Formats: sequence, structure tokens, C-alpha cells
Amino acid sequence: MLLHVSRNHPTPIPAQIAAGIRDAVASGALSPNDVIPSTRALAEQLGVSRGSVVTAYDQLEGEGYLLTSQGAPTRIHPDLTVAAPLPEPTGGSPARTTPKARISLKPSPGSAGTIRPATWRKAWRVAAAEPGNAVDKSGEPELRHAVAEHLRLARSMRVSPDQIVVTGGSREGLMCILFALGPNLRVGVEDPGHPGLRRVIPLAGHEVVECATDADGIVVDELPDSLDALLVTPSHLYPFGGAMPAARRVELLEWAVRTNTVVIEDDFNTELRYRISPQPALSSLATRADVLTLGTFSTLLSRELAAGYVVVSPATAEALREVRSVLGMPVSSVTQRAIAHLLNDGVARRASRAVHRGLAQRRGVLHERLVPLYDGARLAPGDGADLTVRFGTREERDEFETRLLEAGIASGHESTLWTNSGDGLVLSFAHLSAGDFDVAVDTVAQTLATLGRAQ
Repeated sequence: MLLHVSRNHPTPIPAQIAAGIRDAVASGALSPNDVIPSTRALAEQLGVSRGSVVTAYDQLEGEGYLLTSQGAPTRIHPDLTVAAPLPEPTGGSPARTTPKARISLKPSPGSAGTIRPATWRKAWRVAAAEPGNAVDKSGEPELRHAVAEHLRLARSMRVSPDQIVVTGGSREGLMCILFALGPNLRVGVEDPGHPGLRRVIPLAGHEVVECATDADGIVVDELPDSLDALLVTPSHLYPFGGAMPAARRVELLEWAVRTNTVVIEDDFNTELRYRISPQPALSSLATRADVLTLGTFSTLLSRELAAGYVVVSPATAEALREVRSVLGMPVSSVTQRAIAHLLNDGVARRASRAVHRGLAQRRGVLHERLVPLYDGARLAPGDGADLTVRFGTREERDEFETRLLEAGIASGHESTLWTNSGDGLVLSFAHLSAGDFDVAVDTVAQTLATLGRAQ
């Protein structure tokens, strides 16, 4: 029996011996009912103490690998079931692989370079130097006050810090809300609409109910009265672009009061979509409707930052804080204090203005260089930098996508980004670095020009 042990290995000698015998059984080198050396013989072979071998054999006997009996040799247990080894790879030509994209134009939250690394480091130093306080599972008091003040300045929302519950991002925030509302919910979602958060609902054991939308958002007249909750994105309508107008918002809130339905407002990316002033959140318009607002710091501060918040309503505040308390702390205290520093220092508001300028410049480049090249290319409405390209046939679309992928660029499909959507491609340029943006524009321009000449 060939085993290899080393006194320089951090694993103890008995554990190395036991692992070696297990590996020999797994590989087929040892089979059930095979005789193995005695403890004395194996100790001499390996140059270790007999006690180490005895310890390893005792462990393996307890695990069912070995069978020992007085006066008989030690064997691999005859009743041991051994998994079949993996088949050897067959010869022949290797499988064709899809080229790996270096740049992804799939729609992504956030924008490139929103917060400079030096600014982040300063915020972390300030946060780490502050003495730690008792953990508040609803969120650090500094951050909840900073979020309330940010919402007042950026969104004209007057909320108390007690209405803010810090979460590990929008998905976790939605999960907390669903836990707080109870089991077996019927939750309405926009259709067509962005699929990101809707995938959380069935994971929590609730029913997804698709609700019709048009260019103004949810069609209130067609909403079923049997919903327990309704998830909407009034400030970022997909795939139409734009926002839900004031009249539709009021109509939705009146419906929510009449049917006793909780409205969950996904308010992501709102500050970055409007150069002047975003429309007010539903929660700031609601009088008697039960509205909860999901916010995130990922789009405003950094895509890598998994942190967000929920603006709770009086009706659900206690239940949501209880859920947050049971689940524990979602974001480290230092991270929360660093975010609070960035909000209080005005970094977030300055960053949003910089993003607006950058998006306007990129949108101008796309309009000038890409839109004229192909009749099916359209800039998405709003202030973003998304280009939708639709084709006459699926073959044309697949050819275009393949050429981009061969050049190292991946694109998004409408059909996977939104339910009941079209069959075109969506190319998002907002999140790219300056260098990747230039490369992507040049590559897409060449591909569109080639495709255009082929029409």
C-alpha cells in the first residue's frame, strides 16, 4: 500500500494516513475486502510511530472504511459501497467554446467611477477611527440620519430616521418586507418590467402575479383586487423609459387604499436619472396608502457596495424592525459609518451631478456615432446611455451578437432583461470605464456599419 506522509505538512500524521487510505479506496487502488498492512508493518514502511497508525486505523474503523477482528488481518470493509470512478476523457476534437467577453454591455446598475478610490479611503479612515457603539440591527444611527437628510435634499422626502431600516441591498430589503407582511402572499409585478427583484418573490414562497403596464407604468384599471402587495418602479419604467406621471401615481395610491394592498416602490437609480429634480417618491405622496420604499447605495455610490435601505410605513415599521432584528446585522458598522460620511459630506450629491454630465456626454457620442449607422438602433428614453438594436430577422440579430462576442463584447437580450419584451439587443454604456467605452463604441460602430452595408 503506497502512502505518502510528511512531517513538514501542517496536517497531523494520523490524519494524513487516514486521508491516504480514503483516497486509495476512492480511486479504486483499494477495493472492499482487500487486506491492508498491520499497524506495525505500515509504521515501519512509513517511518512513523505505531501509535500514529493505530490512531488512523481507529478513525477509519469508526467511519466504516475498515473491518478489524481479533486474530484476523485488517481489511477494507467488505460492505463498503464505493462510488463509480469518473469516466476517463475520450479522445477527439475539443468541444467548441464560446469566446469570453472582455467588455459587457449588458445593462448594469450604477455608473463607472462614481466615487473616487481616494474618497472611499478617506471615508473608511474616518469611519474606522470612530469608537464603536452598541449594535443597532435597524442600522447605525449615523447612517439612518444621513439617509433621512439625503432624501430630504435629493428627493424632497421628509422622513424620520426611525423610518429608515438599513439592509444589505434591494434584494435583501424586499426579502425583509415579504417576511414582515406574512406567508403565502400574492405579489403583483410589472409586466413588462425589469426582472431583477421579481425573482426574489418565489424564493420566499410567494406567488408572482404579472400586472399589465403601458408607457405610463402599471395600468391601474386592470389590477386584480386580490393582491397582498404590488412591486412597482414608477421612476424607472422598463422597457419604455420615462417615469410614471403624477396622475397615474395618484390613481395607483387610491387603488391601494381601496383594496388594502401594500405598495413596494423600487426607487433605484432615481437620483441619476434626472438632471433637474426627480419626481417625488410614492411614499411622499401617500396619505392613507401603505407604501414602502426600497433604496440602494449601489447606483449612487458604487456597484460593488451591497448596501441599501427601506423607508418603512407606520403600518409595517414594527414588523420590519423585528425581522431585521432576527436576521441580524446586514452591513458592517464601519461600512455604514463610511456611507454616512459620504452622504453627510455632500459626496453623493456631487457624484450624481458628475454622473449626469458624463451620461450626457456618452449619450451624445452614441447619438452621433451609432444611431445613424443602422435603422433599428434607438437610444432609450431618459437620461441613460442604453442603445436598443432591433433586427429584421433572428439570423441578423445572431450574426450581429456573434460578431460582437468575437470582438470580446457581450450584449444583453431584451427577452432576458424584461418579461414580454422584444427580441432585440440592449447595449448599455453607462457603467464602462472611459477606455472600455471608447473600445466598445468603436467595435459596435464597425459592426453596425458592416451590418448596414449588408442590408
